[in-house]
Amino acid sequence: MRLSNKASVIIVTYNHKRYIKDCLTSVLANNPFEVIVVDNGSTDGTVEVVEKEFPQVKLIKSPRNLGYGGGNNLGVKHAKGEYVVILNPDTRVEKNWLEELLKPLEKEEKLITTPKILTYDGSKINTCGNIEHFTGLTFTRGLNEDPEKFDRLEYLSGLSGACFAMRREDYLELGGFDESFFSYMEDAEFSWRTHARGFKILYVSTSVVYHDYELKVPPRKIYHLEKGRYILLRKYLSWKEFLLLFPSLLTTEILTWGYSILNGAEGVKFKIKALKDGLVMKVEKIDCDGKKLLKSLDWEIPEEQLSYNIFDRVIKKIANAMYWINYKVIVR
Repeated sequence: MRLSNKASVIIVTYNHKRYIKDCLTSVLANNPFEVIVVDNGSTDGTVEVVEKEFPQVKLIKSPRNLGYGGGNNLGVKHAKGEYVVILNPDTRVEKNWLEELLKPLEKEEKLITTPKILTYDGSKINTCGNIEHFTGLTFTRGLNEDPEKFDRLEYLSGLSGACFAMRREDYLELGGFDESFFSYMEDAEFSWRTHARGFKILYVSTSVVYHDYELKVPPRKIYHLEKGRYILLRKYLSWKEFLLLFPSLLTTEILTWGYSILNGAEGVKFKIKALKDGLVMKVEKIDCDGKKLLKSLDWEIPEEQLSYNIFDRVIKKIANAMYWINYKVIVR
């Protein structure tokens, strides 16, 4: 029996009519056990396309917008497969994507797999798993590089929320996505929790997804990313670890404030709002070995992402030197 016949593919939609037909067609060609679409209140005809053209798909209409994390949690609750696969709706997948993504799960316990994700036209890499930095920053790994690169299995610090697979019972054991992260950073928090609970994240280069993605961080996105980062740090780190991390946390504040200022008054406004909301929101602390968790994360940030000139890259190179020194002291 093919492993794909044991998988429930969960796709959360919100006004994705332009993508959903190609997405579902490519997914169904992989012969999964079931496909579940959770719609978060689309008004563009997404639901009608699914109902009319894909009657074999299980459609769940949420009465309210649950966000990406909440929508996936709802989908997994209805799933019957041994494995669950989370997939963005603005994607299409290769023929053997599902089988390749599931193979390692049969051989190893406490594992999550994430595929090679290319841009929609396949011309370059979107991400090969994510980079989870120990100060809470998140980056796409391999962004804009040649599609032929990153061609081997690797354990990573972060999964991509655009697509990953795991055992359904493990997803439920971990508690699924934290629904307080309504938009952005839910995959970062899930990656941190994965490591805190002794799971590993494996990048599978032979499983390929095409994703309509372009890296942009406008002012409103700054709010969601920074608010999520503050919540993430408060959730997983003790006061002792905050003190040990202070040089690196300060460095990250300088970088994020600098980027916010470059985005003008709106950027500054949303950075301040993120600081306020992220520090006052009630957070449920996770009891874990902080040092062990930090060891599973990355210390280096990619110098080319969101850099517009040589000055930006020099600043990030200096920041990486600070991160390296501080990280080595913490995990020694």
